[in-house]
Amino acid sequence: MGPDEIIRFLEAVDAELEGRAAEGERLDLYLIGRSALILRYGLNVGTRDVDVVHFHGSALELAAVEAFGRGTANAERFGFYLESVPQGLPPIPATYRSRSEPIPGRWRVLRPMLPDPHDLAVTKLKRFHAKDREDLQILCDSGELDANGLRQSLDSAFAWSEKDDPDRDIAARNLARVIEYLEGRTRTL
Repeated sequence: MGPDEIIRFLEAVDAELEGRAAEGERLDLYLIGRSALILRYGLNVGTRDVDVVHFHGSALELAAVEAFGRGTANAERFGFYLESVPQGLPPIPATYRSRSEPIPGRWRVLRPMLPDPHDLAVTKLKRFHAKDREDLQILCDSGELDANGLRQSLDSAFAWSEKDDPDRDIAARNLARVIEYLEGRTRTL
């Protein structure tokens, strides 16, 4: 799957919501996960879902997931589905909205956004499964990441957590591995 398929999927979501939105109503969709990597870097890699950050549960967001979520006819037609992910599940930096950039297009209702590469990387640190590590290597190899930016994004993602938060400790340990890779001290994550 490549960027064109994801754009067509988002355009279909936009068209579906156009008939449901009030005049001037918009839905900001902040993409995370592999679909964000595909769009940012023009990759042709597989994904089953288009992950978006869930933070307010608006009627439009619910309508989008009902029409394009897992198990829907639209998911079957496109080969992937819209997944609304709680903001705290992969810890997302508090500043992600202000640092995201719009995806170009003729959007009528949707305003799809791509996160800053550092913020996207941080969403991969807690789980750190094989695909997460692969995605992190893509981000590191892009030349857009630096250790200081990653540390700042991690701090922002856990700004309200306790000092002995086990999730923060896991993410920090995994960040150390990412920085070793980024700085060339190891060949793999």
